[in-house]
Amino acid sequence: MFFILIFSFGAYADSFEIPEFSDDTLGKHTQLFQEQSRKLSLEEARAQFAQGYFRSWSSNSISLGIDVEPAWMKFRVNNTSRAEQRYRLSIETPWLDYIDTWLVVNGKVVSHIVGGDAIPFEQRPMQYRFYAFEHGFEPGVTEVFIRVETIGPMAMPVRFSAVENAVKNDIANGYQYGVLYGVMMALALYNLVLYVFIRQREYGLYSLYLIGFVVNSLSYTGQLHTLITYDFGPYFQDWLDIFLMITYSVAGLHFARVLLSTKDYAPNLDRFVIRTTVVVPVGMLLGFIFNQLFFSMALAFLLNTCFVILFVAMGIRALYASKPFAVIFILSSVTAAICITISTLAVAGFLVPYNDYTFKAIEVGMAFEAILLAVILARQFRMAKLDKLIAETYARTDTLTQLNNRRGFQDSVKPIWQNICREKRDASIVLLDIDFFKRFNDQYGHDTGDRVLQLVAKCITETCRKGDISARWGGEEFIILLPETSRNQATLQAERIKLAIAALEIRVAQVSLSITASIGVAGTEAGKFNQEFMALNTLELMINQSDRALYVAKQSGKNQVHVQNSN
Repeated sequence: MFFILIFSFGAYADSFEIPEFSDDTLGKHTQLFQEQSRKLSLEEARAQFAQGYFRSWSSNSISLGIDVEPAWMKFRVNNTSRAEQRYRLSIETPWLDYIDTWLVVNGKVVSHIVGGDAIPFEQRPMQYRFYAFEHGFEPGVTEVFIRVETIGPMAMPVRFSAVENAVKNDIANGYQYGVLYGVMMALALYNLVLYVFIRQREYGLYSLYLIGFVVNSLSYTGQLHTLITYDFGPYFQDWLDIFLMITYSVAGLHFARVLLSTKDYAPNLDRFVIRTTVVVPVGMLLGFIFNQLFFSMALAFLLNTCFVILFVAMGIRALYASKPFAVIFILSSVTAAICITISTLAVAGFLVPYNDYTFKAIEVGMAFEAILLAVILARQFRMAKLDKLIAETYARTDTLTQLNNRRGFQDSVKPIWQNICREKRDASIVLLDIDFFKRFNDQYGHDTGDRVLQLVAKCITETCRKGDISARWGGEEFIILLPETSRNQATLQAERIKLAIAALEIRVAQVSLSITASIGVAGTEAGKFNQEFMALNTLELMINQSDRALYVAKQSGKNQVHVQNSN
């Protein structure tokens, strides 16, 4: 229906004066109506306005909904100066299909400017990311009539700016978007590299989520379409926009699933997310096949709405499940939801004013969310590294004595031994076996045997020098590598260890038990590196020699040190 309004033309409420007016959107200065069932000519539209069949808008941004009838807008520009004033008129929504603007002076059309995303890029009035043109307004009143036709959301922020201000806005927007996209792409590429190397899905999905959002933002701000200029039909840009719209939603929802492990504690929610991210895109694809743009567009907006709600819902469920980072995740998702809502309401012309800040709130919110999610991933990566380090430590450490186990000993010794062989330095091996250890276990129990092992291990640790590498070799045997130590020097060190162990005492059931050990030593002669040790498995050779020396020590009465001379 038409809106009938008693209007005082003498006051020219739809008029503004230049050059005093420098830069703003014109919603409050605009009269408008929508066509009913047929396309009107300019003359018919002018008559409609003249008869008062229009409504005035109360906010800066005009928004009429999705797939609505074409709209006509009218306002007057009054140049009160004596010189031509050059201004740019732009409608900062790049997905509007057809836009016609007529400039009328004294009842005569002085210019007709045709544009919209259905028009091939090179034929548009300006090679620009949305509909725009510049015009020199002569002194006096110029009536501006605009007709907009689109299947998509009819959001029409009509901006009128002095050309120098428009250029400044372009530069400022370029810097703002550059910083935003730079931060998000840096995060995306960093996490993509992490995914390539560690193959954890959440890093790859997070990267796709950010890349999808950046590409989507480039699309709905019109910047992408300054590059993709091919004329694939009047609705090519609309189709591209809505499919790009869901890419970051789908990737984001799967990222949240994997990051929060919703499958473990919220299987129903997890299945609903999966189905949503499958059913909606399939439905949109069917809409594309049957050329039902409005149907696919409605599904795209439905998915984006679900994206916001499901993100918050998964965060809340993760919080109830006491999952790590749930609080940060909720903070990030709620912040993004609020900013998306602000932008949506601003474009729709409800509750919040339309301006550069409210329109870009979605980018700010998403950037804030991206940074918080990156913090979560960074902390998760650090925890994974710590868990791996702890696991590796346990894999290399004997849990009873806290010394190296065989694997830990071999891993620690390998680089040192290579350097010893390369530099032809001295080195020795000490192999130690606790005497009569079976008696401790059989007569006093395995707890006593474990205490004996722990006491001996502590004694070895306290007696060894810095740089020596010790390990529990197996059972009641211990091994020590002494770098930069000749056979004779190692023998002296072994004697000190033997005496320290003999000084140990353990009390069991009021009985004091002594501990002794037999020790075998093998190593290089001072200053004469044995070429035999430079062959393959040289460390094994020295260990075998110390093992033979240990055998002799035990056969010779125990509690003694025996040295194996290499020959």
